[in-house]
Amino acid sequence: MAEFDLVIRNGMVIDGTRVPRYRADIGIKDGLVADLGRLAAHRGRREIDAGGCIVAPGFVDLHTHYDAQLFWDPYCTLSGWHGITSAVIGNCGFGFAPVRPAERERAMLSMTRVEAIPYAAMKAGMPWDWTTFPEFLDRVERTPKAINLLPYVPIGPLLVWVMGLAAATAGNLPSPAEHAEICRIFEESLDAGGCGWPSASCPAAQRPSNWTTTARRW
Repeated sequence: MAEFDLVIRNGMVIDGTRVPRYRADIGIKDGLVADLGRLAAHRGRREIDAGGCIVAPGFVDLHTHYDAQLFWDPYCTLSGWHGITSAVIGNCGFGFAPVRPAERERAMLSMTRVEAIPYAAMKAGMPWDWTTFPEFLDRVERTPKAINLLPYVPIGPLLVWVMGLAAATAGNLPSPAEHAEICRIFEESLDAGGCGWPSASCPAAQRPSNWTTTARRW
C-alpha cells in the first residue's frame, strides 16, 4: 500500500527558510508535507516528475480586486497561474458587501471606473444572492475556488450602507449614532471572517477622523 498520496520527485526545492536551494523528493499525505528527501520508488499513490522545475510554497498576493472575478474564474487569473495560492480581496475600500439591491449597480460602476473591472463581466457573472457582509462570505465559501481568499471588510460599501450614498461620497463625518452602527456592522463582519479594513488605501474623504480609536483596535 502506498505510503503517500503524492510524491513530487526531482524538483529543486526553495522552501522559504533562506537556506540554499536543494534537490529533493516531497511526500504528501492528507494535503500536508509528510516527508522530504530521497524517497524510494512506489511510495506514492501518484507521482509527479518535477525535474527541471522549482518546487516552492505558495505565494500570498496582498492586494487584489478579485471580489467579482472569483465568481467566474476559480483560478483568479492571472494570480493563480503565477504561483499565488492565497489572495486578499476587499482592498482600497472597494467591494460588494454590505450592498442593498438598489445599490448594486453603483457598486459595479465604481469598480469599473476605479479598478477597470469590466462592467459586462460583473453584470453577467455575479450571482448577487447576498446583502450583508456575512452573507457575502457565505457565498464566497460556496463558490468553487482554486486558491485561498482572505477578505478585508470594504469601508466604501459600509459607509454607503449606514450614511447613504450622497453623504458618504461627500466625505461627511458620521453622526455618533452612525459611527456606532458602522462599528457594530464592522465587528459583525470580523466575527464572520473579515480580516480588518484597508485604511491606507481608502480615499481620505472616506476615513473619518473619529475612526481613530476603532482603527487602532485592529
